[in-house]
This record gives sequence, C-alpha cells and structure tokens, in this order.
Amino acid sequence: MLGITVALLSCLFIASAVSATSEGVHANIQEYKGAETCLACHQQEGEDFATSIHNTWMGESTHVVGKEGKMTGKLVGINDFCIAVKSNEGLCGKCHASYGSLEYNFSVENIDCLICHAPNYKKTASGPDPSIDATAAARNVGLPTREMCLRCHALASGGNNNKRGNLELAMGATNISRDLDVHISAGMVCQDCHTFKNHHVSGRGMDLRVDDTTTVVSCDDKQCHGPKPHHPEGSMYNKHTDRLYCTACHITTYGKVHTVEMSRDWEHLHLKGDAYHITIVRESNPTPIHVWWNRTSRIVDLADPVVRGSDGAVMMAEPVGGIDDPASKIYAARFHRGRQPWDGTHMLPLKHEVVKETGNMTKAILVATGKIYDPVQYVDTERYLGLFHGVSPKEDALTCKDCHRDHKIDFEALGYDVKKDASGNLISATKPGESLNLADFTANGRTEARSGESADGSAATTPGFGIVPALMGLLTVAYLSRRRS
Repeated sequence: MLGITVALLSCLFIASAVSATSEGVHANIQEYKGAETCLACHQQEGEDFATSIHNTWMGESTHVVGKEGKMTGKLVGINDFCIAVKSNEGLCGKCHASYGSLEYNFSVENIDCLICHAPNYKKTASGPDPSIDATAAARNVGLPTREMCLRCHALASGGNNNKRGNLELAMGATNISRDLDVHISAGMVCQDCHTFKNHHVSGRGMDLRVDDTTTVVSCDDKQCHGPKPHHPEGSMYNKHTDRLYCTACHITTYGKVHTVEMSRDWEHLHLKGDAYHITIVRESNPTPIHVWWNRTSRIVDLADPVVRGSDGAVMMAEPVGGIDDPASKIYAARFHRGRQPWDGTHMLPLKHEVVKETGNMTKAILVATGKIYDPVQYVDTERYLGLFHGVSPKEDALTCKDCHRDHKIDFEALGYDVKKDASGNLISATKPGESLNLADFTANGRTEARSGESADGSAATTPGFGIVPALMGLLTVAYLSRRRS
C-alpha cells in the first residue's frame, strides 16, 4: 500500500511540475498571432497535427465498405443532422481546429492549437472569437481536458448532446457521478482511451469514415479490462465476451443529464421569434438498441447515389456485421431519424443560415448547389450511432435474466429465429440451425447459481477480498496519471 501511495504522489508531482513549467513558458507570450506563435517552439508538433483528421477532415478510408483505399471524410460527407460542410463552412469552422475553413486551406500555418489546449476558448472559422482575449488564452494552454474536447464533441450538430447521444457537457465537470459515467467519475480523461500518436488520435465510431491511427480503442485491450474481465475467471459472463461487446450490457441508458436528439426534420419548419426552426424530437434516458458490428461500416457521401430501403428511408450510416459473421459482436447503439432534401438520386446540401433567416429551402439549396429545386423533394433518412461513453456502474449492468428471461435484447432484430404466442410474447429464440432456446432462462438450466456466481450471473464476493478491486483501482489511477504526464 505504501508503494502505491508513493507512486500516486510521484505522478502528482510530475504532473504539477509539467503544468508549472508550461505555465511559466507560455506566460511570456506577448501577443498571440495564430499558429505562428505556437510554431515558434512546436514546429514538429504543428506539422504532425496538420496531417491529422482533426485538421484535414479527410483521409484514406480503411473500414468503410466500398470506399477502401479512397479519400473520404467530413468535407465530402453528408448526414442527417447538419447535412454537409458545403456552404456551411462558417458554422463548422467554430469547432474545426483550423483558421482556414472558409478557403479550405488546411496548411500548418492555419492550424488552431488553442481549440484543443486553451481553457474557455472560443473561435470562428477564420480566427479567435472577438469576444475572448486570445493572448490570455495562449498564456494558459495545457494538456487537453475533458471540457476542451466536449466543447466540440458534445456540441456537434449545433447543440448539447444532439449527435452522439452519450457525450454531453455535464461530462466536462470536475466531479461527476458514477451513474453518468464510471470511468470519468474515476478521474479519467479522453486521451486515456483515445491515445495520440504524433497528434493523431485513435478511435473510430460506428458512423465515422476515417481512422486517424491504426490503434484500436477497445475495452478488452489487455491494458484495460482484458478479454475476460469478470471474476471469477469461470464466470458465465466471460463465455459471452467473444460475441457480446462490453457496451451491450454496461451501457443501459443515454441522454442521462441532457436530453438527446432522436430525429431532425428539415421539411417541417416553424417560425419562432424572428427565425425559422427545424422540427427536432428529443428524449431523456432512452434505452440503447443492440446491433451486430465487425468494425466496418457503410456510410453515404455527397457524391454517392442513394436508394430507399424497404421502409422507404435512405440509410445514411450503418454497422456491417451479422449473426453468422464470426468477426461480429453485439454492441449498444442508438438510432437517429431524419427528413431532408434529395433529388431522387442524391442527397442535397443546403445553407443553414438561409433556412433560418427565410424558411426558403429552394433558396438554401440553390446557394449550396447552384441549382434550383422547386418544389423540393424530401426523403426519410436513418442512421446508427455506436454508444461507447456513459458506462453505468456494474450493479446496473444487464444480467443473464435481463436478456434470457425478460428479453431486454431484441433477438428477432439481431437475426435469431423467434417464435411468439398469440399475444406477441417471445417463446423461443434460436440461432439459425441450432436448437438452444436463448429466450427461456429456466429451460437452459440457469435456475441455480454456479459456484462463485450469484443467481443473476454476477460473481459472488469472497469475504475479505473486497480490497483487491480497490487496490486495482488505485493502480489504474497511478498508471493513467503517469501515462498522461
């Protein structure tokens, strides 16, 4: 225990020393002149960042089906939220880590270091926001904090928790509850999982086009929870990890503090005050859905011809995988609906400000495309987004009974053969070609607890051994602190 305490104190001392040194050096900045000020000392870091996805918003696709080896990214993409960057560069540039958004000039001379490194910073597409003291911000730079990451990622698509659903501003607070996210409540920051290499960030969501590094961010990494995270090692839960990803059981709700956007309708506008607003539906604490995913995806770009699915909607982004794919696991996800303009073959970009100021969609599309569409055609759209944040405390995770008795998992949607009674109640769920009934907890012989496991499938606690996870927690904190420093 003494050794752990010493390690923790050492990490804190190192972090304090780094912070103090940083503050001392940057306090001498006389005037912030954009990237020029930072590059005077950090030229290599700047050049590394200039080639990152955070700056270029483009890259070579490796995990999008049909686009392997091709250049894609946010600049050429379209979605069911803010539609497209095209004609909206001024809005998107409020977060884009570059001062060259308007001219599409993403050279190293235009990078904006402060958006990731300065607290309480605001920017425009072409420079710091006039409302802030940019020189004061530059004097106070440091390692990115959760607040710095979330001011862009939580506010994606124009508002708090609009897009991701499991990233909200409340997660940037100094102290948050375990109910909101167990990892953040333990003091973890974004880069503990999303590690950086030469200013390129690791991690890829279910609906993202480009990987910035080859590093896979995963809970079952040996440095995190490992492939068999449950105790004792023989736990029934460990027999599920080859097909169930951690989030399927450990993310039980999202939109916990701030409501989450569930749909966005660009056809039906309403006048409020002196501006037109789109129709948005929000929910509080919705339950995730579950999908198969093999870590590849299908995603639509502006130039892609699209077709309606069997439900009449265009699928904008979806995970690839299935019950018969051995590389697939079941993940927690959310489903977003949209309604937006198209020409019958391609989705159409539009200029937000024109819609907001005039309510004239024909004019908004004309500004973006140079073509007149009158009348405007609309189509329903759909998107799947993976849920990876907002992990619940382990006592709130799904148990064997939740899925195999109470059927909180949709076996039919996941491709299992199901039988229902006259009232629609699930009787059986079997994998195609097999006979094991996954929908009958009792029939599968799970009525009695196994040795070392409680009746709901969780591990029983051995008296006197509660200190082990506590010690492991301290070691984890020490490891993360040292790695960040």
